[in-house]
Amino acid sequence: MSRKLTLIFSVGLFLINGLYAQQLNYIHHDFSLESEVLDETRSGKVFLPETVQEPLPVLYVLDGEWNHELVSGMVGHFVRWNRIPDMAVVSLDNINRTRDFTPTEDNQRYPGSGGAEKFLEFVEEELIPQMEQEYNLSDYRILFGHSFGGLFSLYTLKSQPELFEAYIAVSPSVWWKDRFMYGEYEFQELNNKPFVYATAGTNDRTNNTAIEEYVSFLEESGNADHLELYSNIHEGEDHFTNVSITLHEGLKKLFPVDKFEQESISAWNEGGKKAIQSWYEHSTSEYGYRFRLPEESIRTYAYNLHAGESKTKEAIELLQWLASVYDESYQVFYFLGAVAAEDGQKELAIQNYRKALEVGNMPPRMRTVIERNLAEVQKSNSGS
Repeated sequence: MSRKLTLIFSVGLFLINGLYAQQLNYIHHDFSLESEVLDETRSGKVFLPETVQEPLPVLYVLDGEWNHELVSGMVGHFVRWNRIPDMAVVSLDNINRTRDFTPTEDNQRYPGSGGAEKFLEFVEEELIPQMEQEYNLSDYRILFGHSFGGLFSLYTLKSQPELFEAYIAVSPSVWWKDRFMYGEYEFQELNNKPFVYATAGTNDRTNNTAIEEYVSFLEESGNADHLELYSNIHEGEDHFTNVSITLHEGLKKLFPVDKFEQESISAWNEGGKKAIQSWYEHSTSEYGYRFRLPEESIRTYAYNLHAGESKTKEAIELLQWLASVYDESYQVFYFLGAVAAEDGQKELAIQNYRKALEVGNMPPRMRTVIERNLAEVQKSNSGS
């Protein structure tokens, strides 16, 4: 193949590499729950795959009537582009958020406040069990709350730190009366470090200084040692624009694909197949649901080994390892076929193009491309 044709093919390969997302077969459900704890009917929405085979991690969303569309849309976007695993979203609508989300009474400023303890009892004893039973959800739970909802998220961290694996608190009202959020924390006996991401905006009333003070308290008191703690003050954001950026960044921090990209390539460079396999096994064990094998980045790196560094043998070995642990991706086998075809390894190219077609689950255009490439290699092979 000429250098010009190789360059054109390579550009096309990278366009295909980044162009297609996985199909998103998600649906919405409405739910209603008769709460004995709260003595009222609570309702909300669930967003999850149409078919659930294994228990799903779940993102619980407070202020569901405001936040469900935002959260489900962003979760769907991240799932589609393989940034996070399949995940359910459970959004609970409000009846009285001041009552439910505040940990102590402040009836002078906020009449009817101070019901967070009872609301947490409802979440733990009624909401979570019903959702897990009805929708096949796992016990990997994330809690997302804004403003008073963010206060409740951090109150839950303080009161029942292991009820959720992760807490994303947007502009939380940690300034609440009597400095309640600055009391004692019982983190010493935790089995895992809860993930915590707390933010505010520079135009976020007084929440920016409150967040900085709260994070400093956690660090100086030693409580941060028991957490995977992140915080940020977002420049130019206010109390409401801070919601979407915090959700976006929170998901990226909780599922750190960029970190896995760097580590996987470093492992390969340091010790080849053995090292990257060891890294993969360790990361899978350590991160569980949070781990995402950076398939696209590894494919891209392998192709660069072949086209940019003339290390075709290493490129094929890396792609073959990737195919052994990611055997449902047609693109891995497509790349293997493409590299083999460019290198003149026609039988290997035919084998992997066929495998890509067998795996399926690809856009019609890609099937046409792979079938065409397969036919050309077969024709060339039969004439050689």
